[in-house]
Amino acid sequence: MNIRKLYLLILLPALITAVNMANAQTRVGIKAGVNFSNVLMNDENGNKINTQSVPGILLALTVDIPITGNFYIQPAAQYARKGYKQATGGFYGSATNFKVNASYIEVPVNLLFKPHLGTGNLLLGAGPYMGYGTGGNWKSDNDAAIGDMNVGKKGNIIFKNNAMDGGDLNSYLYGKPLDYGLNFLAGYEFFSKLSVQLGAQLGLANLQPQTDGATTNGKLKNSGFGISLGYKF
Repeated sequence: MNIRKLYLLILLPALITAVNMANAQTRVGIKAGVNFSNVLMNDENGNKINTQSVPGILLALTVDIPITGNFYIQPAAQYARKGYKQATGGFYGSATNFKVNASYIEVPVNLLFKPHLGTGNLLLGAGPYMGYGTGGNWKSDNDAAIGDMNVGKKGNIIFKNNAMDGGDLNSYLYGKPLDYGLNFLAGYEFFSKLSVQLGAQLGLANLQPQTDGATTNGKLKNSGFGISLGYKF
């Protein structure tokens, strides 16, 4: 996926908004919050690798498009900070307290149920998402190494489909750039303006890179949950 296709993907909610401006019920909003992300990781032999969650920010532009009754389609364009932490075994086995922060641009599209409740609306939603890794950084408590070569205590995150494509010496290969999966959300909207939401993501794409075109047996999938505040204009 090149950068032009990525921009078109990000602009999709804005285009949908323009088409539906004649509908007075279409609402544009913003959302900001914190994610607690992690990964499901298995090595080449299928053994589970223990990881811990890390916090990250979430910023989004949302559009609520009415379908019928209390049902809406809600596409969004969002920036999400993801990653994970390993106490030992990070950066190809040489780092301790290894922490990864990966940046993603994502386009979730949720089916939203908004029944009236009290002075506002209950929010229940689910749907698919697609994301693209754009970069990030890593750090550890000790100097990480590749063989006899010291790469330091911090560096950049890269995304590659093929593990043999390489990068800078201290660049850590997070995984394939294209991600997809499922979203779930629940919350409450006060006076049709301010909302509080709990959300979760389950990655379905195996981000483990290939090696010279050969598929590996390893597994790497994003997952996480978070809380956010939203505002409708």
